[in-house]
Amino acid sequence: MNTNQDLQSEFNELLAFNEKIDRERNMYRDQSRMYRQRNASAKSLVDSHFRFNKDNPEMTLKAIQRALIGTGD
Repeated sequence: MNTNQDLQSEFNELLAFNEKIDRERNMYRDQSRMYRQRNASAKSLVDSHFRFNKDNPEMTLKAIQRALIGTGD
């Protein structure tokens, strides 16, 4: 039979575990947002660059690199 103290201890462990999981989830959510914004920025830059420079793949590659590197952390 569990005593009140045992139940309280188990409850506190579960709360700590839930807080840890919540922090991890929030961290992954924030990373996801950052990468989503980075991808959107890269896509926008490449799309606009392709409209004007369809015949220059080297410049397109430079635009992609700039979008990925320039919008970082």
